[in-house]
Amino acid sequence: MSKNTKYLLVSLPASISRTNDHDEALTALRSAVTTDYGTVFPFSIPEFKIGTLDALVQQADELAKLETGCEGVVGKEITSIDNQVKDKYNSYNQVKTNLTALQRRQT
Repeated sequence: MSKNTKYLLVSLPASISRTNDHDEALTALRSAVTTDYGTVFPFSIPEFKIGTLDALVQQADELAKLETGCEGVVGKEITSIDNQVKDKYNSYNQVKTNLTALQRRQT
């Protein structure tokens, strides 16, 4: 592939043709662009399963809010678990120290 290769994505309404037909509009574009300047290929854009773009943007905003909320909850749980582990470790060390002191007294 050449370093000078460039791609251009063009979105045109079907109304550039007399019949408003997609294929006729693509043919009209192909006749206007010679092979010296490039090759025209159709590029299908899938339909949104969600519906409109506004609905997609709204759901993206809601997802961002949910992500922030989840991060907060997970952060609190991690802090809580960390504190519990530290408490158990401190209790273990205290019992171990007491046991060592009792064993010294017995000898």
